[in-house]
Amino acid sequence: MVLKFAANLNFLFTECSTIAERIYMAHGAGFRAVEIPFPRYEESQVLEAKKSTGMEIALINIALDLDKHKFGTASVPGEQEKFKKHLCDTINIANQLNCPKIHIMSGLMNDQSFEKHFSTYEDNLKYAVKELEQNELMGLIEPINNYSVPSYFMNNYETAREILKNVNKNNLKLMLDIFHLQQICGNVTHSLEELKDLIGHVQIAQVPNRHEPDVVGELNFEYVFSLIEKANYNDWIGCEYKPKTTTVEGLKWLQKYGCQL
Repeated sequence: MVLKFAANLNFLFTECSTIAERIYMAHGAGFRAVEIPFPRYEESQVLEAKKSTGMEIALINIALDLDKHKFGTASVPGEQEKFKKHLCDTINIANQLNCPKIHIMSGLMNDQSFEKHFSTYEDNLKYAVKELEQNELMGLIEPINNYSVPSYFMNNYETAREILKNVNKNNLKLMLDIFHLQQICGNVTHSLEELKDLIGHVQIAQVPNRHEPDVVGELNFEYVFSLIEKANYNDWIGCEYKPKTTTVEGLKWLQKYGCQL
């Protein structure tokens, strides 16, 4: 199996300020796919960049309210209508971009109970899968570690498993970011084996500083890549890491591990 990699434009090619410019840069560096944040205020430019480059949009993050809920609203009690509006906006642009996957961000815990957040999250996801199904799209939920985003609701794999079981739809899957997996529970070998049937998308970065896979850190990515192959994951792998120097300079890890774009 040949692994294939997409550039996450929240983290890579930030030498340019706009998403559209980053798409052109990613294309110039040899990437064939990208992951993007919701392109508010530059939808037409992003559509043109995709058209001009032929780049695949592998994943889009759900639209966010950056003033109040920059990590999403899916689990936030009282924000259900805002969640539905953000989901609708994201489905519309995903369809235009021919993007198959939407990352549904849970949001932060507030002063309400875990149970209230959980029930809000589950209800919103049950609503979302119906909307996504009508548009032939996949939703993704991602556990994010508490070191990176304190108070993020979806912060462990037990809750993710329970939610996926309760919603029980093939178009809602797990986004497995190896960076978060290592910091939440470690034991990457057995964790990947146990979670493989739930996986809808994979992302990578070295731990703990979220740099390139070949930077010194906790993980041996030559081995991690073999585990991903063993799990029979054959879709795009998002490079969601912070370049230690520049994006292009940091891409030397591909040759080191015998990978290609």
